[in-house]
Amino acid sequence: MKESTINKASNEPLASVGSLLKEAREKRKLSLEDAAAKLFSDPDILEDLENNIFEKLGGNVFIKGYIRNYSKLLDLDSTELIDLLANQLELEEEKIVLPKITEHLVALRIIAIVSLILLLVTILGMYVSHN
Repeated sequence: MKESTINKASNEPLASVGSLLKEAREKRKLSLEDAAAKLFSDPDILEDLENNIFEKLGGNVFIKGYIRNYSKLLDLDSTELIDLLANQLELEEEKIVLPKITEHLVALRIIAIVSLILLLVTILGMYVSHN
């Protein structure tokens, strides 16, 4: 039976995906290299997972796959970990502040408006010259 990775009765803040994976690996007395060898993976990937450095690992599909495989090796519930990951990434995305419109975007908008005016003047000039 898979171990539950999340203590739902506790009032403590939820642990991160990486800390749960690392704790389970250390509990089984596996080194990163041993775990990586069993998964036919690179130890750096597992280390990034355990340190919650997901941006190095590619898209969400790859991250979920790594977590699913690693959690199976450690006999953890992969669906709970992936749900926790989704919550964790959602919290990280909330921290991102969208920049204000930059001068570059303003310049592009001005160029688009001037181009549209030139196009309309050209069409109007062609219409007048043919009549």
